[in-house]
Amino acid sequence: MATVNYHSMIDAVWEQWSKGLNHVYESNKQLESWTKQALEQQKELFATTFEQLQEVDDKWKEDAKEVQVKTVESIRKTAGDAVANSYEEWSNRAHEALQKLQDVTLSQSKTNYALVQQAQKQYEQVVSQLLSEQHKTRDEFQQLTDKYMEQLKSFQKSFLDSLEPYSLVK
Repeated sequence: MATVNYHSMIDAVWEQWSKGLNHVYESNKQLESWTKQALEQQKELFATTFEQLQEVDDKWKEDAKEVQVKTVESIRKTAGDAVANSYEEWSNRAHEALQKLQDVTLSQSKTNYALVQQAQKQYEQVVSQLLSEQHKTRDEFQQLTDKYMEQLKSFQKSFLDSLEPYSLVK
């Protein structure tokens, strides 16, 4: 008859439990990492979007000024200085009005961006704090479960040892 090593069985069962819990802990750590990456990508997205908005605004101003200069030059060559000067004056006023409108729009966009940036920073702080607390709780829980499993394993082995004198199978 084969000898059964019950101590090895107890160790194997609790080892599997421990591996299962460690897998849960590692999955939780991976979720934390993904959350941090998502927050960083979100911050980069907002910054890039605002930079592109600023670039579009600067390009629009540059292009509008270039079109105005070329148009005035063309009118000056074809219709003379008086018509060119008149058109340039009218164009400057229209450009000035459009510039004020664009500045208001851009100013509103900058304000919205500042608010989004502030909200994102607060959100990031809250999430970071939650992740930190979760990490601390997970570590504490892991230590407690490890100790508890060791105690249960030890208790089971002691109980098994106490029953060994009465065992029919050895």
